[in-house]
Amino acid sequence: MKQAAGKARPGKILVVEDNTDSRDLLAKLLGMSGYEVLSAPDGESAYLTALKQLPDLIITDINMPRMDGIALLRKVRLESVLDKTAVFVVTAFGSEAAREAMEEGADAATAKPFDFEEFVETVNRLMFTRHNLAEAGVENDVR
Repeated sequence: MKQAAGKARPGKILVVEDNTDSRDLLAKLLGMSGYEVLSAPDGESAYLTALKQLPDLIITDINMPRMDGIALLRKVRLESVLDKTAVFVVTAFGSEAAREAMEEGADAATAKPFDFEEFVETVNRLMFTRHNLAEAGVENDVR
């Protein structure tokens, strides 16, 4: 990775993934990149966590129990307290599902498997953009 591991970056990220190993791997990778990381196993618990914790970024899988990633994305986009929250969708269903996520309002989407360096660069870009918009008091619309 281009950024030194452990260098502090502002920002809170919520990782939403029903596969425990994948969720733990993403949380570790993002933690090593200096982010505060929260996690949830499904969209329903992620939504409740997001309302309480107000993350800067939600990274979500699409196919999950109780509430899938697209339904979570839709709920986040309708919730005023989450209007500054970026959403990055990762999916094992390929580029068509990633395209659908973008059409539904995701800030970024990628198909699994993905390159970790590109993944972290996308996270950094989303966090930087959100941070700058929030500082400038600009409304949430970076898509």
